[in-house]
Amino acid sequence: MKILSKYITRQSVITLFFTMGVFTFVLLLARILKQLSDMLVNQKVGLDIVGYFVLLVTPNILSFSLPMAMLATALLVFGRMSADNEITAMRSCGVSLGQVVAPVVLLAAVMSVVCLYINADVAPWCKFQFKTMFVRLGSERPMALIQEGTYIKDFPGYVLYAGRKEGNLIYDVMLYTLDDSNNVLTSLRAEKGVVTAKPEGHKLLLDLYNVRGDTRDPKNPTNVHKISPDTTAARYPIEMDLSRALRQAKASRQLSDLVFSELLGEIRDLRKRGIYPAAALVEAHQRVAGSVACLAFTLIGIPLGIKTSRRETSVGIALSLGLALCFYFVTVLANTLKSRPYLYPEAILWSPNLFFELLGLWLLWRVARA
Repeated sequence: MKILSKYITRQSVITLFFTMGVFTFVLLLARILKQLSDMLVNQKVGLDIVGYFVLLVTPNILSFSLPMAMLATALLVFGRMSADNEITAMRSCGVSLGQVVAPVVLLAAVMSVVCLYINADVAPWCKFQFKTMFVRLGSERPMALIQEGTYIKDFPGYVLYAGRKEGNLIYDVMLYTLDDSNNVLTSLRAEKGVVTAKPEGHKLLLDLYNVRGDTRDPKNPTNVHKISPDTTAARYPIEMDLSRALRQAKASRQLSDLVFSELLGEIRDLRKRGIYPAAALVEAHQRVAGSVACLAFTLIGIPLGIKTSRRETSVGIALSLGLALCFYFVTVLANTLKSRPYLYPEAILWSPNLFFELLGLWLLWRVARA
């Protein structure tokens, strides 16, 4: 029996890595292809930044690809075993169907725990780091963010344009300073500028040379009659505080950016204030339900794989995508109902898991009796 369990486990693990790699690659490519092309072609960042970018996006992709991979694994492994009459041979030797499926169900339970850790802590942390990545990049390697012939809006409170760049020098510079409402306060044009980064304080020093421009009334920046067009300077130093963007990002963190302990704290705080935390509850339940989907998908995939009795990978992948599409459609539906707590959207989130598990157990019972 140990030899049989090792055989099924080995086949399942190999198939899981294959399907997880395929699903993760496809979903990753679909999500970041345009951003990667912009980073490599326009921003001219190094491969280390691109690798860090992919690393931050991958955990969010895994939260979707891992349950789908477990479903495809169950379909492919048991479909092939059924097609090769291996399951029939095992049962004729006195091995029950429960003993045959136990290694895959155990693997699914382990993957559910792994997926829960990713959904609860890793993916939210990476998502927030991804949102602030370009701010940190601006304070460490600002020239990577400056694109020739493009208005750069990544520096908070400023809009920067550089016609050409060379080393840490930029030429044909235009700089606009903005107020909190994004109204232009000053408009400057310079022959060239020197860019110096101060990573320790998330600051950026910009020395402009041969400057001319205009300033506006801070109290009424939209009044064109109060523009002073007489700003000139041989040298005009400016210090940009990029930490402002980090503070704004931290202050405006969404529920999906919070790790699970922070999310639970948010739920407790809202309850203490007498507010029903509908959105936070949906987010928390979504993370757990998405993790348990590994087990639910496996339970429905095993009997379907036995019944289809096919070796082809394309059949398993197609069935996986179809069932996963139904599952995530319900997830999207529950998220649209976050503002209607009386409909209990957090309960709706669990309905696909419950349906797949009950249907899977019933189908397994039917197969075991056959």
